[in-house]
Amino acid sequence: MHVLFIINRSGSIALFNQKRSINQQAVVWDYHVILTAQLESSIVVYDFDSKCDFPVNINKYFNNTFPANVNLADSYKPMIKVIKAKNYLRHFYSDRHHMKGLIKSHEYPDYEIITPERNIEKLSLLDCIDIDDLKYDAIMLKPEDYLTLID
Repeated sequence: MHVLFIINRSGSIALFNQKRSINQQAVVWDYHVILTAQLESSIVVYDFDSKCDFPVNINKYFNNTFPANVNLADSYKPMIKVIKAKNYLRHFYSDRHHMKGLIKSHEYPDYEIITPERNIEKLSLLDCIDIDDLKYDAIMLKPEDYLTLID
């Protein structure tokens, strides 16, 4: 299982086939997070914002989300930061700092702040969306290279 942060240096990634898509246009996110996992004999993607099935076969997801026939400006091209799910679950925390000032505190999610075990180095959302921060064996790949990695 991998947690995939879809990011780039400009903070503007174009993804297709998203629920917020109008017609066939891309949606531009500052970052996007999905999960890949082996389910029976295939690798699937879990993406709550995709128009694809849930879960969906990884090849179908990548073909629909990152279509090869679309010529994007470099500032919209996605890169993928791959973090092993076990490392993400062990170290990730969110103090909701990225929400402060953007939404009112009563609109925060109703679940508790996510914190790792004591004395464990933390992995923040800012760490996850930083293209140069490769803690916990994270790697950066183009979408098509991720497909090659898992084959």
